[in-house]
Amino acid sequence: MTAVVSWACLVVSAATAQGTNAQERERRTILVGVDFGAFFPTDGDTQDAFGSTWLRFGLSPLSFQDDNRWKFTFDIAFLHRSVGPNRATLIPATFGVTRGFVDGESATIPYVAARVGPYFGDVRIPSIAVDDQKIGFNANAAVGVSFNRQFYIEARYDVFSDFSGLDFNGFFFTAGFKLFQMRL
Repeated sequence: MTAVVSWACLVVSAATAQGTNAQERERRTILVGVDFGAFFPTDGDTQDAFGSTWLRFGLSPLSFQDDNRWKFTFDIAFLHRSVGPNRATLIPATFGVTRGFVDGESATIPYVAARVGPYFGDVRIPSIAVDDQKIGFNANAAVGVSFNRQFYIEARYDVFSDFSGLDFNGFFFTAGFKLFQMRL
């Protein structure tokens, strides 16, 4: 996980590196938020094994939606669900693009995002003889609203590659707030 975060910081640094004047340095400040939300898997077998609602915790930038251009973005999430002997942990780390729809000096900015990347999965369901750890592929598309670069809400749909015959695709609804800021 540390390697993924380090790699993400390196990619963010390379993607946002620009000139050295004060205004450009200010634009290289990244506000990182922590989010909490719910995940709703769409597959009936997954719902039967783990329930229809999971909790999600994640990290995502708040500052990339602040103008009408496509920009690099990332998202790291942690999902864990345990019901009886069944347990699942999914950790997607996705990278992609986002675009805000800024209207003048508004502090409320709607945005869209599309991201892809790997995920780590650890799933155990004894009743169907699944006890596996693997790395798979994740893709997601999102719509959201950022408020004053301090708070955001987002709805998105994630597609996970097949995990031993299980389907973890589903909807996320999250709310996040500014946790810290990084200067690159």
